[in-house]
Amino acid sequence: MSVAARIEQALTNADVAYELRGHIETDSLEEAARACGVSPARLVRAVLLKDGRGLLLAVLPLSHLIDFRALEQALGRRTVPARPEEAAAVFPDCEPGTVPPLGAAYGIETVLDPSVYEPEELCFEPGARGTLVQVRRSGFRRLQSGARVVPFARAASELPRAETVDLNVPDGVDLDAMVASFTPAPEVRRHIEELYELPPMPAVAQRILRLRADPAASAEDLAAVVELDPSLAAQVIRYASSPFFGYRGRIDSIRDAISRVLGFDMVAGMAMGLAAGRAFRNPPDGPLGMRAFWRHSAYCAALVQALAKLMPAGSRPRPGIAYLAGLLHNFGFLLMGHLFQPEFFLLNKLVAANPKVAVTAIERRVLCMGQARDVLCLGHPSIGAWLTHSWRLPDEVTVTVCEHHNADYDGNHAFYPGLVLVANRLLRRHGIGDEVQEPVPEALWARLGLDPERAEETLEALMAGGEALDALASHLAA
Repeated sequence: MSVAARIEQALTNADVAYELRGHIETDSLEEAARACGVSPARLVRAVLLKDGRGLLLAVLPLSHLIDFRALEQALGRRTVPARPEEAAAVFPDCEPGTVPPLGAAYGIETVLDPSVYEPEELCFEPGARGTLVQVRRSGFRRLQSGARVVPFARAASELPRAETVDLNVPDGVDLDAMVASFTPAPEVRRHIEELYELPPMPAVAQRILRLRADPAASAEDLAAVVELDPSLAAQVIRYASSPFFGYRGRIDSIRDAISRVLGFDMVAGMAMGLAAGRAFRNPPDGPLGMRAFWRHSAYCAALVQALAKLMPAGSRPRPGIAYLAGLLHNFGFLLMGHLFQPEFFLLNKLVAANPKVAVTAIERRVLCMGQARDVLCLGHPSIGAWLTHSWRLPDEVTVTVCEHHNADYDGNHAFYPGLVLVANRLLRRHGIGDEVQEPVPEALWARLGLDPERAEETLEALMAGGEALDALASHLAA
């Protein structure tokens, strides 16, 4: 069990008695609470915010969400969540993605919601994912000397929950007003202008895209480009070395990965997709956070690639493009989180609160009433397709990004979104991804020429060797 150095010093300086509670390492505070049997009302969390005046640490129970309108009224500050890399710079002794609720230890202005002090015993994450610190309320008050206490949070129980596609809103709750209160008020015109100024494609991805279009490009050319990014090269080599491909020799270089295992097209697609993801640094946690995003993407890409090999030879998609389509099919979520941080923060929480509701239904029901509704109403498929088209990615990828939730799509390049939909519905049985929990339509199996039993066998083989995919996802989300 570990504690960040500054947190340990703060506990000592305030003479606070505390108990360390170790647990298996988790990807979210919600999972940590469950692992330790701690109620969300007792687990204190912190959100690093920013505005033109600087940084602000908002401290509230895990059971609550920030009401940005109330915060603005109380402090006269219009804030948005800080980016993960900004948080990492502020908390240098903490594990990436962790934000301890002791702003004074890091010289950050802090504001607390009074609901923090309702329980007698409190817990918080001390800069390490495998540990919680438990203190009494009086001790936590001493740790928060100098922090302002103002009401700015609302219980997550006020979020709409549903077991069906229609979100059930409690009686007397104005959903429009509720959504607006959880969403800071940036200027819609500015947001839309930012969306037209889409993030540039990373340089390595641009080079690989040009190579793919060059019929004279060789494996040596591709290896030289991928090796410009050592981290990217290591991820490709690690993937080629995984048991999933069954290669028993040693893979020491990108050239080995291309010539012995994956092939030019596959390495080009994989490397371009991984490099493209570097343009975004979204929140790490939650069902749409970077950890879940890349885990879903890695599994989907691998399964799509494997399923494509089971299709009839005459209609079988190119493996590299199939892999790239699976890897980037949810790119719209990355762009949402990149340009519309507060709205994406709310969407992430709503998806977590409504696990049985299709994510597209939540987008339509909630985000279409927010400040950026003119853009967000498009939904993550259309927003993602906007980006992939702007970046001039292959048409097969753009069609997949736009149509991967549409089981009836039968237009150009239909095999690609069809494969992604099949892969996602199969993966959903293992708790991976955001696809609805419904059987694959018989008509789609027939269009793809896939045998459901062989697809099931492929899924189980993939899940049995998932360690390499989990490792790949962890590196991508880091």
